[in-house]
Amino acid sequence: MRQLNTCLIAILCIVSETYGQQASITGSVFDTANQKKLQYAVVTLLNPADSSIIAFTRTNKDGNFSLSARSPGKFSIMISYPSFADYVDEVELQPGAVANLGTIRLTNKSILLKEIIIRQNNAMRMKGDTLEYAADSFKVRANASAEELLKAMPGIQVDKDGKIIAQGQEVQKVLVDGEEFFSDDPTVATRNIRADAVDKVQVFDKKSDQAAFTGIDDGEKTKTINLKLKEDKKNGYFGKASAGGGLKDKFNNEAMINFFKGKRKVAAFGTMSNTGQTGLNWQDSRKYGVTEDNFEYDENSGFFYSFAQNDAFEFNGNGLPKAWTGGLHFSNKWNEDKHNFNASYMYKKLDVAGDGETRTQYILPDTLYYINQRNTSFSQRDRNTLNGKYEIQLDSSSSLKFVFSGYKGRTETSSIFYSEALNENSGPVNTSNRKTSNKNQESSLNTSIIYRKKFKKTGRTITATMEQKYTDNDSQGYLDAVNNYYGEAGEIFQNDTINQRKYNHSKLFTFNGKVTYTEPIGNNNYVILNYGISNTTSSADRSTYDYNDGKYDVLNPFLTNDYDFLVTTNAGGVAYRIAKKKYNLSFGSDLASQAYTQKDKLKDSSFHYNRLNLFPKANFSYNFKPQTRLSLNYNGSTQQPTIQQIQPVQENNDPLNIFTGNPDLEPAFNHRFNIFFNDYKVLKQRGIFANASFNVTDNAITSSNTVDKFGKRIYQSVNSNGTYNYSSYISYNMEVPSIKTRFSANINTYGGKGINFVNLEKNITHNNTYAAGVGGYFSKENKMGINLRTNVSYNTSLSSINEAVKTKYWVYTYNIDTYFALPYKFDLSSNADFNFRQKTNVFDQNRNTIIWNASLSKRLFKETCSLKFSINDILDQNIGFRRDIQSNFITENTYATLRRLWTVSFTWNFSKNNAQTQNP
Repeated sequence: MRQLNTCLIAILCIVSETYGQQASITGSVFDTANQKKLQYAVVTLLNPADSSIIAFTRTNKDGNFSLSARSPGKFSIMISYPSFADYVDEVELQPGAVANLGTIRLTNKSILLKEIIIRQNNAMRMKGDTLEYAADSFKVRANASAEELLKAMPGIQVDKDGKIIAQGQEVQKVLVDGEEFFSDDPTVATRNIRADAVDKVQVFDKKSDQAAFTGIDDGEKTKTINLKLKEDKKNGYFGKASAGGGLKDKFNNEAMINFFKGKRKVAAFGTMSNTGQTGLNWQDSRKYGVTEDNFEYDENSGFFYSFAQNDAFEFNGNGLPKAWTGGLHFSNKWNEDKHNFNASYMYKKLDVAGDGETRTQYILPDTLYYINQRNTSFSQRDRNTLNGKYEIQLDSSSSLKFVFSGYKGRTETSSIFYSEALNENSGPVNTSNRKTSNKNQESSLNTSIIYRKKFKKTGRTITATMEQKYTDNDSQGYLDAVNNYYGEAGEIFQNDTINQRKYNHSKLFTFNGKVTYTEPIGNNNYVILNYGISNTTSSADRSTYDYNDGKYDVLNPFLTNDYDFLVTTNAGGVAYRIAKKKYNLSFGSDLASQAYTQKDKLKDSSFHYNRLNLFPKANFSYNFKPQTRLSLNYNGSTQQPTIQQIQPVQENNDPLNIFTGNPDLEPAFNHRFNIFFNDYKVLKQRGIFANASFNVTDNAITSSNTVDKFGKRIYQSVNSNGTYNYSSYISYNMEVPSIKTRFSANINTYGGKGINFVNLEKNITHNNTYAAGVGGYFSKENKMGINLRTNVSYNTSLSSINEAVKTKYWVYTYNIDTYFALPYKFDLSSNADFNFRQKTNVFDQNRNTIIWNASLSKRLFKETCSLKFSINDILDQNIGFRRDIQSNFITENTYATLRRLWTVSFTWNFSKNNAQTQNP
């Protein structure tokens, strides 16, 4: 009897434990057309590995359902109803928790047939919040790239630079089988993955890593496209090789190969060109770089830190380039995807020869003066970059992630300048002949470790992060200048000669750690706590030696300084978040105690001070429908001065424009407001996108300029209140299937109020730009495509120090991009840009251009190869041009750029697919 009781107790314990581990899922099913709930819809829970049925049920008379799984984990859920399109989504069930899917909307197949041009069955379908295209349903030419495939898909637009707009928003990431391909630049994948290798194209809003981990939607989303490759393309290789050249020593060669074996991917590429192609990407500053900008935001302190990396490979068309690039990429997942490794290496060399002219109008309180400058330059740059990540799933509830990135590079530059300054009566004020040269060595290393842990209670998580950032920049160079200053009668009143050697060595080291804890409060409510500590040390050692008797051995004390800037931050914060199916609301603030130390090593002095700062933030987003969303957010943050801005030493690289540091400079505080709205109708291919932002800055970092009667300017950074900037943008796009044409229109404005000081007088400048554009795209599958775009903008600027001087001008741009498939496997492409710029009183020269490019290609050898003849700038009108409006000056710059050239190129596309094998 005692043994029987023991067995019964054991059985009850096992049953109780099993029941306690069960997870369940609930929701309701809704008919979108008739606006009613669906009874008897079949709801099936599937094993994603083999599609075996775990559990199924039917909805009740109110359209509601509930079903359970014996064990937690990741599942597929499918909801079907007669005459309706199936709903498929992924769901993760937690032990003992209830996952509420909310209201699931089904669309009648008859509506789909009316409003979508179906090229084949299931050409497009919704899987949860993901719009999925079947790639083979959209016909493109043989050996076309994935970029051409995207252009053929409704709701996706790709411009001539490879920029992608999907559902009214710019695509920030393109993944290949869910992983980054070389870098986060979209065109690396879209221009080098072949269309026939793609099985499905998935468009979705990627949640932040933290939201994906916690399951709590934080409102941060990135528009993402995932290229899902065909299974037979994942075991073998494919790639292309191209060689081209033309007269005047022009060349453009590239090769790329991709190896796939299961989940293991290896890719390599190389390019060499002097026709303007400086790599694989449309935005060079993001190519394989450590950061995307020259400053970075630190969440612990709420500070923007400038790392002064000055990406040496940002090429914007200024000059004549020669570029060599090469890269390797490796990624793999193993042990049931518990281990994930991804790494890339890149080498790049860029030589640029340039020359140009700059005309500037300076506005002073009592007068105007003009500067005309000519310059020639040559630069050589090379860099080795390595970055990657390794992520390991420790168990079902915790993970560890390592991220690393670094580079080492070299830059050599030499420049010759001649400038003249004229008064408003065109009389001479000064002239300058200047030569500069510089050699620079730079390196950087950034690493981070992220630990994430989920607890048994749904929504309770902890994340710990540690990271370090290090940059080192060492340079030396020469300055040789002769400056003449003129009197009122036009005679040389004074002159000076400068011959100096300069040494600059700067370092930046940041170490920070942060812990974030999330605690659920009731249903869909969360409290988020965080604490972080950060330490940043910047140093700048600058020395200048004057030439003396054949040597540079006389130290110039006015241009020499050794300075340290240290910031230690202790920050803690609390936020409250409500995460519902329809809306997401969060608000909270961080409180940071910051200790500053400024050390002048030459003077053996230091200055210490402390600040207590509050960093409020609030976000609200509302999902009217799966593709209709409104979001509002506010964020308060400080902007930390750079060490270059506070170091008390003059910088005379341009002796007529001398910058001096201001050790009394204070941090600025930014208030950022943003509103965003997106509405996209998948069935009608109609999208509306609107965004507006407003930023007002307290204690803004601006400039104070002192200009003497000889036109010599000394300026430094100072603080001021009252500055703001704004921007707004709204676009509308739609497709008319009956004529196979897409239309788009947009309106945008931007501008603001800037403040600076000119000869101690406060100057308030209002800059505004108003622009509008329309476009249309007509295509006939695999036969032709015509893309027309036009844009007009009106620019104004007014400075308070001299309101009689007003700047106003129009800019008109038009673009015609065409493609025709001709008989006998010929293809004709043409692109023409029309740029018309209104003259002003100061800039009275004709700057209008028509840039027309065209190519004719022939497909050969079963369309695996092509022979192409291209002409760029057929009318030989291309000029490098840029016009800028700043606080109290307006600048127009023209520069050397590539003009008319022709090339002949041969391209070979190759591939081989092996039988599918298991990934070791």
